[in-house]
Amino acid sequence: MQNDLPGAGGDDETALAFREHRLSWVAYGDAILKGLVAIAISIALMLSPRWIMMTPITARILSYAGIAFVLCALGILIYRFCYIRRVRLYTDQDGVWCYRGILPWRRGIVGTNWRDVRQASYGTGFVRWATKAYPINVDNRFTDTDPITLSHVHRGHEFVGHVNAWRNRMLRQEGETLR
Repeated sequence: MQNDLPGAGGDDETALAFREHRLSWVAYGDAILKGLVAIAISIALMLSPRWIMMTPITARILSYAGIAFVLCALGILIYRFCYIRRVRLYTDQDGVWCYRGILPWRRGIVGTNWRDVRQASYGTGFVRWATKAYPINVDNRFTDTDPITLSHVHRGHEFVGHVNAWRNRMLRQEGETLR
């Protein structure tokens, strides 16, 4: 495992190399679980005329509604999978960035420059530790409206350590240039 603290390791530049992180398999599992629940509800809706006495027209309407809900749930599940595959959280010499989106009008990069990063943080817990999928939050020190917030980032704790180490390094460099 790579140590992200400056000066704590053999090669400082290697420890502070820029990174790219993706979402964990837990994000896919979450999408599958939600999709299966929606499909199960839809199938129950389609099969409800077999369990409850109702008029034939109502039974037909419920069957068509169930089919429509199954198709919508499958479409949303496919969209969610494609979205999860596209999410990229990365750092470069300018700051912390998140690329996400599939549809052209929703696709883009959000982020914060190094000089504007307040802090990066992540949530803890046993399941998060066991799966190595952490929710992360990178705050902007000037606005509270645009933090980078992602759930289920693979090795998100390492990403947060990396971002905070780079932020501290930038602050030290600014302090040296001001003197």
